[in-house]
Amino acid sequence: MRRALWTTDGLEVTEVEPGPLADGWTRLRVAACGICGSDLHWWHGSMRRPLGTAPGHELAGTVIDGPAGLPDVLYAVSPNVSCGTCPFCRVGQTHLCDRALGRGLGMGADGGLSEVLDVPVANLAPVTTEAPALAALTEPLAVALRGVSLGDVGPDSRVLVLGAGTIGLGAALLARDRASEVAVTARHPHQAAAAAAMGVTVLAEADGVSWAKERGADVVIESVGGTAPTLDEAVKAARKGGTIVLLGAFTESRPVDLSKLMMKELRLQGSFCYGSTKRGSEYAAAAQLTGRYETELSAMTTHQFELDQVTEAFETAADKSSGAIKVTILPN
Repeated sequence: MRRALWTTDGLEVTEVEPGPLADGWTRLRVAACGICGSDLHWWHGSMRRPLGTAPGHELAGTVIDGPAGLPDVLYAVSPNVSCGTCPFCRVGQTHLCDRALGRGLGMGADGGLSEVLDVPVANLAPVTTEAPALAALTEPLAVALRGVSLGDVGPDSRVLVLGAGTIGLGAALLARDRASEVAVTARHPHQAAAAAAMGVTVLAEADGVSWAKERGADVVIESVGGTAPTLDEAVKAARKGGTIVLLGAFTESRPVDLSKLMMKELRLQGSFCYGSTKRGSEYAAAAQLTGRYETELSAMTTHQFELDQVTEAFETAADKSSGAIKVTILPN
C-alpha cells in the first residue's frame, strides 16, 4: 500500500507493508483525509515534523479487516488515541489523556494520508453522509462543536467568530442554530461566500470589533491562531461579562490586554479537540451532523486531490489565493 510520509524536504509517497492487526483495532480503507491548519504548521516548518510518519487526522473510510460484526458503512475516525486508564480517560475526556502525546493518528502516529490505515475500533463513528470528503469534516466539526458548547451559546446569545477557515465556519454554522445572531470575520472572498451561504452576517477582518461593540457580543470565538492578533481583538470585542472561546492554535505567545480582561470580567475559555458530555461523545455527535449540514459543508470542501498529488494539495491548502478552504486528499 502507499502512504505519504514526512521527510526533511516535505512529503514523499512510499510503498509500505501493513503489520499485524492489533487487538481492538480495525483496518480501514481510507476514503478521504482533509489537510488541517496544524498540518500546514508542519509543512511550513513552524513545528517540528514527526519524520517517517504520515500526517492526516481528519479522515474517513470503510472497514476491510477487524472484529466481526462491524456494520459495512462509512466511518469518520477520531484521531485521539488515549491510554484508557488515566483519570481523564476514565471520565470520557480522552482528549486530555495524560499519556496521549505522540500517539494521535496523524499527529505522531501514522494518519490518514495512506491507502490503508489501522485505527482503534472505539474511534469509529458512523456518519450520516455518503460523501467521503464531507465525512472527513467530522473532525473539525467536532472541534467547533466543543467550542460552541463550552461558550454556552444559547438562544439569547450574540456570537462573533473571528476567522472563516474550516473551524471558524464550522463554529459559525453550529452557533447559527443556537444563537440569536452570529457574525464571522473573513479575510478572503471565497471564505466570505461560504459564510454568507450559511446565513450568518459576514464582516471584513477589520470590522469585527466595531460590530461587536455595537451589537454586544456575548460570545467571541477565536479560530485563527498562528501569529494573528485575534486574541487581543477578542478581548476588545467581548461585552462586559462575556465569554471568549479560544479555538485557534497559536504558534507563539501573543500580547493580550489583561487589565481589560480583568476589568470587563471576561471568561477566557480554552477548547481543545473534543471529549464527552452527559449526552455522550462529541465526536460521534459531529459525525451524526454531517448529513444535516451537507449543503453548508459542501461549500467548504473546495479542492480534492489524489494521494500522488500530495505536494500540490499542501501547496494549494497553504495558498489562500487559490480559493482553498478545505483541501481533501482521496487516497483510493
